[in-house]
Order: sequence, then structure tokens, then C-alpha cells
Amino acid sequence: MAQPPDSWPVPELPVAVAALAAAPISVIVFDAEDRLRFANAEMLRQLDMPADTVLAGRTQRELARLIAFRGLLGPGDPELLAEQLLAVDRSRPHRRTGRRTDGRWFDFISEPLPGGGFVSYAIDVTQHRRAEEEALERNRQLEMALRHQHAGIGLYDAGQRLVRHNDAYEQVLGLVPGTLRPGLTLEDVHRHMLARHGPDPLILASIEERARIDRTRPHEEIRPLPDGRAVRNISRPMPDGGFLVTVEDVTPLRRAEDEARHRAATLRGVLAALPYGVCVYDAGHHLTMVNDAYQRILKGAELKVGDHLLDICRAREAAGEYGPGVTAEEVYRRQFVYAETPRQRIRPDGTVLSVLTAPLPDGGHINVVADVTALHQAEAHAQHRADLLRAMLDNMRYGACLFDSDLRVVARNDLALTLSGLRADEMVPGAHIDTLRELQFQRGEFGTGAAAAAAYEARTRMIDPRARERYTRTRADGTVIEISSDPTPDGGFVRTYTDITEERRIRAEMEQARRVAEDANSAKTRFLATMSHELRTPLNAVIGFSEALLTDDRLPEEALEFSSAILEAGRHLLSLIDDILQVAQIGSGELPVQTRPLFLPSVLESAVRLVRGVAEVAQVSLTLECGPDLPRCMGEERRLRQVLLNLLSNAVKFTPVGGEVHVSAAPLADGSLEVTVRDTGIGIDPEQLPRAFEPFVQLETTHDRRYGGSGLGLYLARAFARAMGGELTLDSARDQGTTARLRLLRAPASISQEQTA
Repeated sequence: MAQPPDSWPVPELPVAVAALAAAPISVIVFDAEDRLRFANAEMLRQLDMPADTVLAGRTQRELARLIAFRGLLGPGDPELLAEQLLAVDRSRPHRRTGRRTDGRWFDFISEPLPGGGFVSYAIDVTQHRRAEEEALERNRQLEMALRHQHAGIGLYDAGQRLVRHNDAYEQVLGLVPGTLRPGLTLEDVHRHMLARHGPDPLILASIEERARIDRTRPHEEIRPLPDGRAVRNISRPMPDGGFLVTVEDVTPLRRAEDEARHRAATLRGVLAALPYGVCVYDAGHHLTMVNDAYQRILKGAELKVGDHLLDICRAREAAGEYGPGVTAEEVYRRQFVYAETPRQRIRPDGTVLSVLTAPLPDGGHINVVADVTALHQAEAHAQHRADLLRAMLDNMRYGACLFDSDLRVVARNDLALTLSGLRADEMVPGAHIDTLRELQFQRGEFGTGAAAAAAYEARTRMIDPRARERYTRTRADGTVIEISSDPTPDGGFVRTYTDITEERRIRAEMEQARRVAEDANSAKTRFLATMSHELRTPLNAVIGFSEALLTDDRLPEEALEFSSAILEAGRHLLSLIDDILQVAQIGSGELPVQTRPLFLPSVLESAVRLVRGVAEVAQVSLTLECGPDLPRCMGEERRLRQVLLNLLSNAVKFTPVGGEVHVSAAPLADGSLEVTVRDTGIGIDPEQLPRAFEPFVQLETTHDRRYGGSGLGLYLARAFARAMGGELTLDSARDQGTTARLRLLRAPASISQEQTA
């Protein structure tokens, strides 16, 4: 602490001590031997110690630890805080600000004494500190508010130098962020704008105009920028001689104003082009506006701007505009009875007008007049059509009843009464469906007993009649009625009643005929199966004896030739009987198939080997393309070989001399395997392909058919393929050859590995 000048009066020591003892600040004095000599009452109060406590004689370390543990040095380790306090050099003035654990702030001041030792003061500055924090917080909030303002703000001093600005100031002026900084003059800001936008005439004109602005007076203007934006510039003088500039992008506002002007012009154009007459009266009931359509519709009773409404009504009454018995005063009063629906009146010339009046915010009102003569005539025509439709409804072959969204009758025909069991005085417009349903229940239309009660309860409580549905009901007289409900766009529904008693009888007869036909077909299948077994027995004897004759060398050559022919015919007949037996098994649902993993290449090679001789005789090239790494397929080897033999035989049979039959196999993306048999034969018309898989069908049915066969090959092939879980399809065109695609299931990996092992 600085020593006072020699000229200062020094108070007597007892007076100074008394003053320090009563001072509102904490005071402690240490002598040169580091012993406490004095501590005033405020210090004891801060230490939360009784006023008569004697601290004199304690060392600086003891007092430092006492202060630290009492929280006067703030939060933290008291021992560490005490050591930091002891580390202060007390031979020199020292000052610091600290916060106690109770949140209060103190200025701690230490001054050396002339004879050694020091005096220390602790001044409570909590109020000042909080005031500073509040001021800083207010300043921060103002800074945040300024930063987040969408309008640009620039504060200039009396010398027109920029003191402060927000980011939006640069943004609205179209400058690169960071261009402006405090200290730039208004002229510097203008130069930056020129550098940014170039010597654009709009910028030059704006700068010249701003240079002439008197900044001691408020000023406001809107200027366009080269990029098409409109900016409002507001300048307000400040008390210190400076000024505050606010720039705001008002492009949307300018566009809205332009749009409003455009809309006003459009509205005037619309009023001029409207087919409806429009006239406007002010609060004093004087005409202020009328469009051309009004004058055209009310030809002979035109209006003039400025006329009073009552005078207009009287003039029209005198001209007979309102008809007999209608006075001008009555029409005048009616003008102020505003209704949501328009009124209609007929002019003396027969024109039908629709008039609607509505109040205006300024106390006036508006009249809208429309010529609805054509509409009036259309309504009359529509009523005529409604009468015709009513006649049609009454003559329909089924009953119909229309219900509204409240489930009440709107219209119905007479047949609906007959088929529903209701009377004309019951099914009337406005009758609710629940009332009608209860009447039907009482008259037995739902049947009798518990079943009728259950049906009535279900239709009453659980079924929404507006839902689309169709059901039948048998009336007490045995008549079967089909009832349909279909919703209408307005939330209602149409219910139709159709007498299907005769249709049900015919349907029952057809069902009986179908069962008879199915029984006959089953009998045919059983007959085929039985006869196939019966035919095999004598046929086996024929084949056996013919084979025995062929081995007898004693027979003449002619007899051996006959025996060979008998054997060939017998085997062919046996093959045909086997096919018929398999067809019978398929028809009866008894086609046993036992699938297992098969090595497809070996099955294909076996089938091709059996057909190769026939192909060579027919002079048809037969090739097989099949790699050994194909995955195994699921199938029964005997059935699969029969399918392949049928496909190969057909391909060779229907391929002319010099043609080709190509067989291939490959895996498909879905995991299955596909065998393809492609020939260059006569082909099949695409529309005939479905019939190719029917039993006993030959696609060439003329009497001079060139190719033989029973017509069972493809039928059996597809049946066997499906029994093994596969599918057989054909692709063909006339004279373009045929491609048969046999799709087989792929064997599971675990089963394939087990079979391989």
C-alpha cells in the first residue's frame, strides 16, 4: 500500500484500531516475526467464529490452514490451497480475486508494513462481480441477438467509421464474409461493394445517392441490386453523432407487392370477364362498382355508379321488373337478409336469375347475379328424366332399394316389396333399415327357430349394410332370394333382390350331371385298368409262343417271318397296353414314384444310346451335350428314362431326313436342373401346344396322318415329370422345330454327398 504524503494528518493509533475493528471488510495484521497481531470482527464473522475469539499470536501457517478449511479460499484441497496462500511473497504488494465455497467473491489485498510484516484485507465484491456477470451476459445476449438478426446492422461513429456490424450486414450487401472490419469508413464499404459487383449502374447510382444522405436525420429507401434482389436501407442518427444503418433483403416483400398489384389487375380483368354480374354497394348503400356482365344480364335495367339502392329498386318497380305484388321497399329490405343459398326470380322476359348478396367488411355489400335460365330448363329436363328412370326402376327384373348414408330408404321399386316381404306403406322414403329388418324377422323372412334369431342378430349387430356383400336367403315359401349390397359415392348403398330359385334348381341339376359324368369317368378309368391287366395275360402268351417259334430251326422261313411279325405286333400292343394302364393309374391318382438322387449324365447317355439306332435308320443326327460335373437331381430312374425316351422318340419321329436332335442339360439360377431336347422337325402351331399334353390326342387328325402313335407319350411324360416334382414344357412353331424343356429338382447337398460316399 502506498505511503501517504508527509502532509497527511495521521490519526491517533487507538482511533485507527477502532476504525479497523469496526470496518465492514476483513482485516488481519502480521508482524515481522510472522505472528498475527490483529484481526477485526468482520474477519471473525467470515471465519464463523465467536466475536470474543482471540487469534492473536497465531502463525501465518496456522491462520492459512484455518482459512482454507473454513472455505474462504474456495473449492479444492484445503492443504494445497493453504500452501499456495503461504507461497505468496508478502514483502511486495499483492492482489487477487477469489471465490469462496459459498459462491461469494472477494478481493484479497496484501500490503507490506514499514517495520516488517504485512496487512491483508478481504473485501466482499460479490455484488459487483454479479453485476459484471449480468452485464457480460446481457452483452452476450445482445451479441447473439445481433448475430442472429436476419437484417444487416452496421453501427458508424460520428466520423462515419464502422464500429460494429453483424454477419447479415455483409450478406445483404452481397459482400464476401469477413470483408468488413471495424474502422472502415462508409466510403470504404462502398468501395468494397464496387469491387464485388463491378461498376454496375445500380451500385453507382446507389452510392451517389447514399453519399448525399443527411445522416443526422432518419432516412429510408428501397434499392435494387444487380443480382435481382431488393434491399431496404434504413439510417437512424445516434445520440453520439454517429448513425445506425439497417439493411434488409425485402425481395419477397417486393415480389409480394408486385404479386398483389398483379392480382388486383387480374381481379379487375376477372370481374370484367366473369359471366356473372357483380355490383358493389358502400356502407351508405350507394353503388360503387358494376361489371359489364351485370349490365348485360340486366339489360333494360342497367345501373349507374353513385345511384342509391332504394332509388334503383323504385325505378325497377316502376318498370315492372319485379312483377305484380312486389314493392321496391320489400326488395330493398331483402337485400340485407344475407343467406348462404341464392334467391331466384323470373324477369318479365322469362329470364331466370339467381341472386346472392353478401356483406363486406366496410359495411357495404355485394350482389352477384347469374343467368340460370339454361340451368332452370336443365332441371326441368332432369326431372323428366328422373320420371323416366323411375318408370325403368319399376320395370326392372330384380328388386332395387336405394339407402342414404343414414341407412334410410331413398327410393325403391315394387319388385323390392315383393321379394323382401314388406308392404308399400313400410318401405317408404325415410324408413330406417333396422325397422325394415325387424318387420322381416317378425314375418319369418329369416326362417324360424334359433337359426332365424341368430341370422337376425348377426345382420343387426355384426354386419355393416354399407359394405359390399352378396348373400342368399330362403323365404318361408321356399323362394331363394339373392341379396346384394353395393356402396354409393355419397356413403349410402344400393340393395338389390333377385329371385334365383329357378337358377338354383338348374344349378343343382348341373351339379348332379357333373357327378354322373365324374362317376362315368371313374368307371372308364377302372375299366381301362382292369382291361389292361386282362389283356396282358393272353398277350404275354402270344409274345412267349412267338419267341419260342423263332428259336425253332425246324420251321420254314415263311413261318419264322410270320412269327417275327407276330412278336413285333405283340410287343407293340403290350407297350400300348402298358401306356393305357399308366393313364388309368394317373386318372385314379395312383401313380407311385420313389425319387432319389440320380446322376443325370448317365441317365441321359442311356436314353440316347437306346434311341440312337432309330435315329440312324431315320437319318437324323442325335447329339448329347452334358458335362460330368452336373449336380445330382431328384427322380426315379425308370420314370425319368421313360420321359426321356418319349421326348427323344418324338423328336426323331417328327424330324425329317437330314435333321438334327440336340440334347443338353444345365443347372438353372433357381437351383433346379433343366434338360433340353431341341429338334429341327415340323414343329407345332403355338395355339396347338396345350392340346399336345392331352391323352389320346394326335395334332394331325386327317385320314392320311403321316405319323403313327397312340397320343399318350407327352401326356405320360408330363405326368411322370410332375410326379417327380418337376415340370415339362414345350416351345414350338410350325416348320421351326420344337424344344422340350424338362425341369427337375436338385438333390439336397447332404443327400448327394451321402449317396456319393
